[in-house]
Amino acid sequence: MKETKHDYQGCLVGNFYDNKCTGTYSSWEAFKNTHLGFYYEGDSHKVLCFDDRYHFVFRYDIHKQKDGNYELELCMMLQRKGIYTHLYIENINQEQLDTEVKGWLEDRYKYMKSLWEEVSS
Repeated sequence: MKETKHDYQGCLVGNFYDNKCTGTYSSWEAFKNTHLGFYYEGDSHKVLCFDDRYHFVFRYDIHKQKDGNYELELCMMLQRKGIYTHLYIENINQEQLDTEVKGWLEDRYKYMKSLWEEVSS
């Protein structure tokens, strides 16, 4: 994971067609409690997971805040409905960023790469 410096304006905040598609979560835990609600069957038990087929993260930005914590800005398509949503997750500390958040973003990147598999071969 590398810091990015985009050479263009960020994605539109909100949804042009519905302003209720933008949200803010007070913490990483609050975000996980909402968006890790899809289940799939594991070997012998149900496992909580994020389902990229429903929530396609196509861009993110990490912003360092004045208090030393971070804010994660996500641009996501709700693929089954074709809805664009823009989310903010606040109060992420350095440890969460370095472990859980970056690991979670790596999984989103793997999914995105898998969609372009035919192009890269």
